[in-house]
Formats: sequence, C-alpha cells, structure tokens
Amino acid sequence: MIYIAVSLAAGFLTTFVGVPFASRYLLDSGIYGIDQQKETRPRLPTSGGVAVFFGFLISVTVYLGLISFSSAPPADISLLLAALSSVSIIALIGFIDDIHIDIDEYVREKYDVKIEDKEETNRELSIPLIDTVEKGGEVHRTGLSQLPKMLFVLPAVFPLMAVKAGSWTMHFPVLGQVNWGIIYPLLLLPLGLLFVSNVVNMLAGTNGLSTGMSMVAAFGLGAMAYITGSNEAMIISLSLGASLAAFMYYNYYPASILPGDSLTYLSGAALFSTIVIGNMEKFGVFIFAPWIIEFLLKLRSGFQAHSWGDIQEDSSLRPRYEKNYSLTHPLMRRGFNEKQITQALVGLEVVICVIGLLIFGPLGLL
Repeated sequence: MIYIAVSLAAGFLTTFVGVPFASRYLLDSGIYGIDQQKETRPRLPTSGGVAVFFGFLISVTVYLGLISFSSAPPADISLLLAALSSVSIIALIGFIDDIHIDIDEYVREKYDVKIEDKEETNRELSIPLIDTVEKGGEVHRTGLSQLPKMLFVLPAVFPLMAVKAGSWTMHFPVLGQVNWGIIYPLLLLPLGLLFVSNVVNMLAGTNGLSTGMSMVAAFGLGAMAYITGSNEAMIISLSLGASLAAFMYYNYYPASILPGDSLTYLSGAALFSTIVIGNMEKFGVFIFAPWIIEFLLKLRSGFQAHSWGDIQEDSSLRPRYEKNYSLTHPLMRRGFNEKQITQALVGLEVVICVIGLLIFGPLGLL
C-alpha cells in the first residue's frame, strides 16, 4: 500500500501545483469560458482537465515505476498501460473540443462583416481575436459536432480490447449467467465507453459539480476494487480521485478555473476503464444512476437544454425551462443557489456509493 500512497501523493501534488500554471497558460492562449451563473459573469480559464490529466498520468506512471523495482504485489502492467492509453486518447479529444472556436461567427457579430475570405478578413482586421473580447462577453466556443466526437472516441476502446479487459460473462438476477461472446468486445465495450465519456459531460453547470461527482465515483470504485482485490482497477480509480481532489480546491465555488470537456471526458474514460478492468459492471451501473437519469432528462429535451440557470437577486438559481431537463433543475425550483446544488448532488453520489458498496461489496447481496 505504501507504493499506492506515494503514487497518489505524486498525482495530487502534480495537479495542485500545476493548476495555477495551467490557468495562466490557458488564459494567455485564449482558452477560457464565461462563468454563466455569476452576476459579473467572469472570464475564467477552461480546459482545467489538462492539469488533472498530468496528475493522473504522473500517479499511474510513478506506481508502474515503483512496482518495477520492488517486491510489491504484482500488477498486470498490460492492463494499466491499456487503461492509460484509452484515457489519454479521450483526454486529447476533450482538449481539442475545448479549444474549438467559431471564428467566422465571432468576426461576423463583433465587426459586422461578411465572411468571404477568412484569411483576408483576419489580415484586414489585424486585431488579436481573443484579446478583443470584453469581460463577460460571449465566446463562440462551439466544440466539435457529435459525429466527429463519436468517431474519435471509438479508437480509445482498442487498447482495452487488445488486453481482453472485462468479463465476457455476466450474472443477472432471474436470467442467471449470460455469455456475451464476441458481442462484448465488438459492441458493448465501444458503446459503454462512448456513453460514459459523454454522459459525465452532461451533469455539469455549477462550480465543482462535474469534478465532485467524478471524484466521489472514483473513490467509490477504488474502494470496491480494494474489496475485490483488483490492484489495477484500484490504482486507476484512486489516481483519478486524487487528481480530482486537488483540482476541486480550485474548481469549488467560487471557481477560479473551469474543468472543460478535457476533464469530463478524462473522468468518464478513467471511470469506465476502472469498471471494465475490475469487472465491476453491476456496481458501476449502480453508482452511475445520477448520470443515467441526467442522460434521460437531456434526451427528453433533445439534448438542447442546459443544466445551468439564471441567477436571482437572492443568489438562488432559476431554470430556464418549464420542465425539468436536468437534475439541477428541481433543486433550482426549491430555491437552491449554485453552491448548494453542487453540495446536494455530490452528497447524493456519496450516499449512492456507500449503498452500492454495502450491496455489492461485503454484504454481497447482489
């Protein structure tokens, strides 16, 4: 356990020390977003997942280095490297999504010009694009469309397929043992990774929400991996949890940096890899209940609704829709402010993880 503790400390410190440097770098690079639910609508650096990724990377690689030169209990290095490869691919996709900006739309609205030749227009304006955006202004950071993101995500499952991660047979109540056969690696793994990496991105919108929810889920999976004796799953999940805990210091209300898709995609990929490597599919589905509900609510809106709301005079938030299209919306209708919404939903995930550990862990009820 000493090697795990050292690796987690390395990941935590890397993220904690790295976030301030990443914040300055991201702002200087024009990678920022608007904190929508503050009266002043401050401009904050986004894509903070980059710092979390480096912390996660350091944590896992330090552990690999320590067990390579010691008599520590053996770990399947191929599983760890496969998970690291999948997470790296997904994190890169999230970062690319974060930095995409619709320059044509920005120039058209800001300068009231018709875009015919983008390069010529930029030369004529001779004004740095990002620096001219006023504090609190909108930035047309539209991200990638859904089809490219889906296609880019799929190669991330190949490393897990190559090491035959996961269990091709699963036991279900009533149905009994089900052997998925070739369907598991060719269909269930890609669909699972695609779903998890995207659904984590849906339940966001308040400071610390996506970070806190993912952090609790990571520690919950780490605890289950410890109970079941899966060292590989434990190091992946706890490395993510430790890095997210460091980032939470900066992302909790009032946030000084935003997570961006690089963090939500990274978290989703790491959580999914943990579930697959540790053969914890039932427990994983159970603790993902809030995200599954969020997916269904967003589906109800045609994936057009946002989770955030409009700030009121008493600092509470009000949803922009008559119906509930996110788990944040019913809390807003009860007069919760941004900080309380984050606390309520993260607290809910804590309760779900504890119940899940009791059901699927020591008590072995399912």
